Amino acid sequence: MPPAHQVPFLFPGGARLGKDNVLLHARARRHQVENYAGPLSIKTVVAGQVSWIIARRELVVDPSSFLIVSAGEKYSMNIAASSPVETCCAFFAPGFVERTVLDATSPLAQSLDDPERAAPASPYLSGAHTDAERSLVGRVQSLVARCNKSLAPSAWEEDFLLLALDLQRFHQRVHEQAARIPAARNSTRQELFRRLLVGREYMHSHSSGPVSLTSASRAACLSPFHFHRGFTKAFEQTPHAYLTGLRMAQARRMLEAGSLVLDACLDSGFTSPSAFTRLFQSRYGERPSEVRGKFARSGKRSGGDSATVNA
Repeated sequence: MPPAHQVPFLFPGGARLGKDNVLLHARARRHQVENYAGPLSIKTVVAGQVSWIIARRELVVDPSSFLIVSAGEKYSMNIAASSPVETCCAFFAPGFVERTVLDATSPLAQSLDDPERAAPASPYLSGAHTDAERSLVGRVQSLVARCNKSLAPSAWEEDFLLLALDLQRFHQRVHEQAARIPAARNSTRQELFRRLLVGREYMHSHSSGPVSLTSASRAACLSPFHFHRGFTKAFEQTPHAYLTGLRMAQARRMLEAGSLVLDACLDSGFTSPSAFTRLFQSRYGERPSEVRGKFARSGKRSGGDSATVNA
């Protein structure tokens, strides 16, 4: 076990996973979880990159994405990194999110007449998702600074209530994505969208390496034509444009962490430094070297040790 000062931060103190709403904040170079079935949770990464394994699928999460794991769903993860990886995960008490969503989406009279009514199912929620605007990721991670310093301990229950509502709004957006898929039967639409999500997860997990339309569609068990058409309809951009966005975001994070421009280019999956620079400037309005220069002037560095708890 690590020394006491290296134990990950848990709030509220004495809270129990699977019983209470809990925030877990950890920083580690080495960390392992094997087939853990916990409560409904949101996994976010503050620094670095983490791969969670669920049902033999590798789900990669970085600072611009997050992972939702359903209650009782087994997952594994193994961190063995040269630089510390920092995670922040929110674990919900059983039924908390479902009750909050049900109250938020039904008339007050129903709540008064039937407080024990069953919550509707939330398909497509479990899995890896992008959050370029960092709306949901930002809310989870903002809790860390405030709770570490006990700036707003009395607002803890309200924070989790708002987080549950964020999940509900996010699920509505996912539902709208699924509804855009052209299919005569709803069952066909649901199955096609499920496969598109698997293909998108594959793109996340392999974004720094060679990813082709064929390999992504094969992971989704779809033909390249149906994968490309369904993906473009659901997510309103082509698979190539989506993959380019993933790589751009990864490269920017690397530059902000102090990586050389060439390293950021190659390690994020680009092969031409000149094309990378043009794309980067077009997307962000500044050259890669300018972003790295800001980091150099700030003088920020990262560091940390190992920790061992379920994250």
